Amino acid sequence: MVNNLLRLKTEDEIAKYIDYAFLDNTASIKEIDEFIETAKKYEFYAVVVGPTYIKYVSEKLRKENIKIVSVIDFPLGFGTTTSKVAEAKQAIINGADEIDMVANIPALKNKDYKLIQEDINAVKEAIGDHILKVIIELTLIDETEIKEISKTIEKTNADYIKTNTGFSGACKFNELVTYLTIIRKYAPSKQIKASGGINNFKTVNRVIAAGADRIGTSSGPKIIDQLELSSSNTEKNAPGIFDKKPKYKD
Repeated sequence: MVNNLLRLKTEDEIAKYIDYAFLDNTASIKEIDEFIETAKKYEFYAVVVGPTYIKYVSEKLRKENIKIVSVIDFPLGFGTTTSKVAEAKQAIINGADEIDMVANIPALKNKDYKLIQEDINAVKEAIGDHILKVIIELTLIDETEIKEISKTIEKTNADYIKTNTGFSGACKFNELVTYLTIIRKYAPSKQIKASGGINNFKTVNRVIAAGADRIGTSSGPKIIDQLELSSSNTEKNAPGIFDKKPKYKD
């Protein structure tokens, strides 16, 4: 694992994994503007904002190489297919490049995998070539349900499985690694976005090493600043930061 971590030690590499999120429903235009400037400064792969601000943010970032992500049926995941399709279509019209959609959680609890599959495919059809990530909310389901929903999403046209909204708590690190392994096994053709409580650079590095293709976090600047500081300290003081086993709280 250490070799994998060392290949991902630069700030630029980590920044390009990060979907930088600001999903506070009390956010003001001023705060959104500050968020946009921060995203530009750190050159994250994407920003994630609520549907209300998609058009505004897409206009502000029109000349930047930063993707715009909108959330759909977020964070509860109990909306109808019709409402999800309408939300997704409008988000694309307003400038979203990607959609993060919460899976139908009640359908999962009822083992209605057909509905989940139809739900996802309907949204994907509505947004065409745009990226669709399906949030399965790991903190609300057990391992059997993780296997079943992963197998279900594998049969759909979705592009990613996303682990959490972050609004229902966060998995502990060891749990998250276990769940990433399960998702990878049962949905091998899908990419994975890890999200929920990922707020330091050590966790980011190790989650990527465990198989995540993208990281969702509201702590992007903190992560990059920690990495930059630690890289600087590593150059001055051997041994390096990766030589010690971290203790995880998230």
